[in-house]
Amino acid sequence: MSATRFFYRAINNRTALLLAAALSVAVVAFSARQLWAEPRPADLSESPFALTATMLTQWQEGDVIVFVRHLERCSRVEAACLGEPSGITQRSTTTGLALREHFVGLGLAATDVYSSPLTRTSQTSALLFANPIANEDFLYQCEDNFMQDALAKKIPGRNLVLVTHSSCMDEVNDSLAYAEVDYAYGAAVFLQVESATEYDLLGFIDADDWSKTLVPNS
Repeated sequence: MSATRFFYRAINNRTALLLAAALSVAVVAFSARQLWAEPRPADLSESPFALTATMLTQWQEGDVIVFVRHLERCSRVEAACLGEPSGITQRSTTTGLALREHFVGLGLAATDVYSSPLTRTSQTSALLFANPIANEDFLYQCEDNFMQDALAKKIPGRNLVLVTHSSCMDEVNDSLAYAEVDYAYGAAVFLQVESATEYDLLGFIDADDWSKTLVPNS
């Protein structure tokens, strides 16, 4: 073998080894990110029905907290407002009335409902629930102790619905070490509660996905 061919073969072998080493490092780094990445809450509309059935069973037992984001905020879009600009849009009322029917379908006899006092959450609550809703300031303040405040409102054997804001729902995810989710307007996050110290996030349903979520997959 000539010296030139030997030289180029050595270079090619070295390049191949470097590429292999770089690939190995990339694989390890990707695996580490996957291992340490925060889990995402389950989208119940895309999950096996068994997971949704668990939520329905827990609901029947009065062991659920539901965090509901208010409907479409009027000040963020070009659309007619339902009253003042700090509230929700007129077009979101259709979504709100549909959500009312879904909550009625779940059953509200053993359910307590509270709302943030801000206009957009108060308007959302009035659309979703027939009875006047009590206001709680912690549902818009969204402080670090948000989860503790929510759990303190939960009565054993009774479900709890909290109409709130996206920043408060971020606090829920953060307290349970779940990845942040950009929850859409009207999204509902379901938390299974065994006690004040035992609870877990079952998943979420977007406002438009209730019908297909609550029907068993064929």
